[in-house]
Amino acid sequence: MNGVKYLLLSTVILMLLVFGLTSCTGDDAVKKNTEQDADEINLSDENYETVDIPELPVDTSDPDDADNTWAMFLINEQNPLPRRYDDVIETELVDETYREYFLDSRAAEYYKNMLEAAAGDGIELITVSAYRTYDYQKNNFDSNVEDRMSEGMSYSDAYKDSLASVQLPGQSEHNAGLAVDILSNEYNSMDDDGFENTEAFKWLDEHAAEYGFILRYPKGKTDITQIIYEPWHYRFVGIYYAKEIKESGLCMEEYFDSKGWLDDEGAATSHTIYDQNPDMELSHETYTTETVMGDDLPDEFKEDSADDEEEAVTEDSEETDAEQSEE
Repeated sequence: MNGVKYLLLSTVILMLLVFGLTSCTGDDAVKKNTEQDADEINLSDENYETVDIPELPVDTSDPDDADNTWAMFLINEQNPLPRRYDDVIETELVDETYREYFLDSRAAEYYKNMLEAAAGDGIELITVSAYRTYDYQKNNFDSNVEDRMSEGMSYSDAYKDSLASVQLPGQSEHNAGLAVDILSNEYNSMDDDGFENTEAFKWLDEHAAEYGFILRYPKGKTDITQIIYEPWHYRFVGIYYAKEIKESGLCMEEYFDSKGWLDDEGAATSHTIYDQNPDMELSHETYTTETVMGDDLPDEFKEDSADDEEEAVTEDSEETDAEQSEE
């Protein structure tokens, strides 16, 4: 019996020795192959050839199923509205809960439908601002500067601080009749971000794109938009582009940049107000800081704005029209 035990024990030991030797040999083989592969892919610069990659043309066309493409253009410091836009735009009454509010007549029905749909879901959306004329916007900006000065700011500091939340006339989406500020009976202040905690904001976040509106100045995008987070400010761009921008998670400037529609300075080279509205009689002369503020402009802004004005105010010729339309 003891002989059988010794035989079994010897067999087990022999098997373990064989297995161990095989494993070591296998590991060495794998290691050797790995080192060989590494040597084979360690290519020098001589193995590469520099080739010219053709630059593909930027697709500046709108998709066939895109609606309201006339509204898909930027409005900001780099892309101001044409002068005398007040004389060209046609507006329509969209709400008169507290006073009369107007939007571009082409966007009006979409906004009224959104108000109605929200009400049907038990959400009361309160319009607090919509279309503003150039003069209204100027008075609004001046008033904000004065308020800050009354709190102890210098004129220059008040001016700069106002720019973070109130745009100069001609640079505001409200001047185009495409923007609306919305609050609700739950929260009716724009002094902070409290509106984002309301059921109305949640409803807008879920449904605004269905009516062609986007949250124009999202949280975390101030460095790009140059405007503070405004959970109440919505901009009409049409249903197709509203859904695209919403799904992308980009702000409007980022979306334009992703499409190759901006130059290095942030000016639109495609989808400008001019090429999106070829049938409108639009002046290619734009407002500048100097034309807005005049003699009230702080000295530190005058030199820069004078250079801007020289570029922006041009003769009305076919050549300059073409140049300005790409800005």
